[in-house]
Amino acid sequence: MATPVTDAAAPPAPPAPPKVHRRRFAFLYAALAVLLAAGAAIGVHMATRTVVTPPPWSTWVPINNTPEAAVREIAVHVQSTYVGPDGKEISTIRGGPLSVGSDPAVLVKPDAAATGGYKFFEGSSVEYQICGTTTKGNCTIDQKKISPNTSGALTRRMAYELALTTFHYVPEVQNVAVLLPAVIKGQKARMLVLSRSENKDPKSLDAAITPIRKIGKPTSEEALKIAAATDPLIFHYEVTATSDNQPVYLITPLLIKDTAAAAGSAMTP
Repeated sequence: MATPVTDAAAPPAPPAPPKVHRRRFAFLYAALAVLLAAGAAIGVHMATRTVVTPPPWSTWVPINNTPEAAVREIAVHVQSTYVGPDGKEISTIRGGPLSVGSDPAVLVKPDAAATGGYKFFEGSSVEYQICGTTTKGNCTIDQKKISPNTSGALTRRMAYELALTTFHYVPEVQNVAVLLPAVIKGQKARMLVLSRSENKDPKSLDAAITPIRKIGKPTSEEALKIAAATDPLIFHYEVTATSDNQPVYLITPLLIKDTAAAAGSAMTP
């Protein structure tokens, strides 16, 4: 019996063409045009804007990276910027770790709230010693060239600059002691002492020390400004030792009558 002949299976119908969302594409094109326009505007602004950079903290920056080398460099720099009427440097400055001779030392001050009645300054301490350029060997400023009042103002300002510059550029240092030269005969030994914990870094070095000129005789107003800034930082000191013979700088605050501010423009205490 013959098999019936049938037609081949019909091919499937082609898929329907996708719908064109004209409104959606129109919105995307508009958004892209807005982005392109905004990008062009930003590009023009970036190319034509005036870039305002903050002023540097100081016009001079140490180049040494190690703390001890940076401290020595700061000493040399500050020494070079303070000159007398003859144009010569009024002092020499030595900078390095706090020490008595070759032995490391510590700073201590009376404190009724501290154990034993004394507070030991914690952290790394450095010292600077300011000496006059006389040939007498006693670190005094040459009074034939600079009066006691003038040298007192300038050396205080110098000490303050040393401390601020050290804290800004040598983060490892926690305490700075600056041994000051005698500016009058028989004056007690004094030093400027500043701790990082008690110091607020100024916006710039000039903002802190501009009131006093480096060259020439400071005016009474200038002397009083530097007195107000440094009186709380000036201490009498004596060298002693702990029970295990570690050298100690024992510092005591100035009496009110000894402060420069109390003495008017006389910067001699």
